[in-house]
Amino acid sequence: MVLFIFDREYKLMKTKQGGRPMIVIRNCRLVNALTEGYDGSTADVYVKGNKIAQIQAAGTPYEADEPLTVIDGTGKTLIPGLIEMHAHLYGFIFNYYELQCMPEGKIIFGVVDFANEYLKQGFTMIRDCGSSYNAVATVRNAIEEGIIKGPRLVPCGLIITPTETGNDCFSDLYLEADGPWEMRKAVRTELQKGNDFIKLMVSGAFMNEGAEPGIQVAELDEIEAAVAAARRKNTYVCAHCHGASSIKDAIRAGVRTIEHGTFLDDEGLQMLKESKDCYLVPTGAVGLYCLDISNPDITQELYEKSKAAAQIEIDNINRAYRGGLKLGFGSDIDLEALRKHPGYEFIARKEYYNFEDLDILIQATKNSAEIMGYGDELGTVAVGKLADLVLVDGNPDEDIYVMTKPPVHVLKDGEILV
Repeated sequence: MVLFIFDREYKLMKTKQGGRPMIVIRNCRLVNALTEGYDGSTADVYVKGNKIAQIQAAGTPYEADEPLTVIDGTGKTLIPGLIEMHAHLYGFIFNYYELQCMPEGKIIFGVVDFANEYLKQGFTMIRDCGSSYNAVATVRNAIEEGIIKGPRLVPCGLIITPTETGNDCFSDLYLEADGPWEMRKAVRTELQKGNDFIKLMVSGAFMNEGAEPGIQVAELDEIEAAVAAARRKNTYVCAHCHGASSIKDAIRAGVRTIEHGTFLDDEGLQMLKESKDCYLVPTGAVGLYCLDISNPDITQELYEKSKAAAQIEIDNINRAYRGGLKLGFGSDIDLEALRKHPGYEFIARKEYYNFEDLDILIQATKNSAEIMGYGDELGTVAVGKLADLVLVDGNPDEDIYVMTKPPVHVLKDGEILV
């Protein structure tokens, strides 16, 4: 379904490794639920080029016929690279009015800064759900061409939206389209720019002044047109959905992911359970952030909207979680929030949603890789997979607060970047 994304990954796997030494992470702890093809609790993990080459019992003798970089993993846990499914790298500051006045060059540097903050926290892949100036695609290209270092970026470009109250709050972030044919053209436009998938507003938004997050703003035929146009290019639509009717119409239309899902009802939950290729991506961190009225960025209107919906969101997302849905991992926060609260979405899923530690870790790795179509390449520690790996001090599957601390090392594509 996302074949052209795999084409991009194929090019990454074919890039020259430039005589990079083989890497071994010795005596590291592994999480069984995130490891394939190896049952032990500790191991020596070998990386050759950009792939995981071997996983052996800790201390197994190994005759290396090439230079070897050794990382001591004693007392540490090796997990797959983290995946952020709902970022806005353009939002490196919360004030979008200020962003609208910034020169494009400064925005590019802001995107690089935001992406690298994610990398420092262990995120090796970021799905960007809306940024202006095609900035994220530009930075993605620079990373892939080796001009700069950074995580894997998967951008959507502008957010496609029907004409609606509150759109002017993020006017440079939106591409307005009304009716099926305008939807098709908007999808084609964003994919023509080199973006990887499509983001569509199907409901109102909390942050848009005067907008009602619970109402549906895109009609079924408009959503269907966007999905059809995206599928023509072997990609998918992710749908911003708070309201119950918007969630259900988005599922009916064939979107790949439901973002937020605040007012998910029983019928919508059942539809998600029965769907074979539509998944929910809750965003707990932004919910917590908007409940902090002491934050000067949070307006009274935004606070009141968020406060009124908070318990409803918690209850509905918990029904989805307890009901066995495969959930993706998204946060929807700005750079200041990410720096102020490292591992913010991990905290939110523990304290706001009350999820289990191991399940949160699975959502941030294996689940998100599979939902995005990268399950064969990323998401678990397995021989033959791309070496996107994070070494952390502690046992995050038993204590998720480990993920609020800086990782010891981050490898992306077999290269030690942190």
